[in-house]
Amino acid sequence: MVDRKPIKQAHERAQVAVFLHWFNARYRTNFTVVEEPDPPEAIIRSGRTTRWVEVTDAFWSDVFAKDEYSYATPGEVHAPISTGPFLNPDEAFSKRFVDAVRKKLEKRSYEESKSLYGPGYLVVPIMYPLFDANTFRMMQELWSQTQINDLGCFRSVYMNLRMGRGLVQRWSAYSRT
Repeated sequence: MVDRKPIKQAHERAQVAVFLHWFNARYRTNFTVVEEPDPPEAIIRSGRTTRWVEVTDAFWSDVFAKDEYSYATPGEVHAPISTGPFLNPDEAFSKRFVDAVRKKLEKRSYEESKSLYGPGYLVVPIMYPLFDANTFRMMQELWSQTQINDLGCFRSVYMNLRMGRGLVQRWSAYSRT
C-alpha cells in the first residue's frame, strides 16, 4: 500500500495557503502559519491575534476521490473514474458536502483548539468538476434540512470553489447563533 500521507499533507498546506492569501487580501490582515499540529492543519497568527484552520475535502464521490489521489500519489497506479453515466451528481455531491461539514462541526476533538485560540476557520475545497449555481442551490437546500449539533468550534466555513485552486467564498448558509 502506497503512503498517501505526504500528498494529503501537501494538499492541506496548499489549501491553507490559498485560504490565507484570499483572507489576508479580503480582510487586510497578515496571517501566517506558525504551527502545523494536525489537527488542526494550521495555527495562524497576525500581529497578536492567533487563530486556527482546519481543512476537509468535499469530493463528488469516493471513486472521484480515488481518481484524484491515485493520480497525485507517486508509486500508486492511477484509478480513473469511469465514463458514466452518473445519476443525480449534484445531489450526490451536495449530500457529501453537507455531511463533511456537519461531521467537522460536531467533532469534539476541536474543542481544545477552540479553548486555546477561539473558534477556527473551516476550509472546504470543492472537489466536484460539475459545480455550478444549481449545485450551490441544492447544497443550501440540503443544509437547511439537516439537523446539526454545532459545538461552536468554528467561527466560519469557507469553500474553495475552483476544484481546490483558489476561488474562496464564505459558506453563508452557516451562521453561528
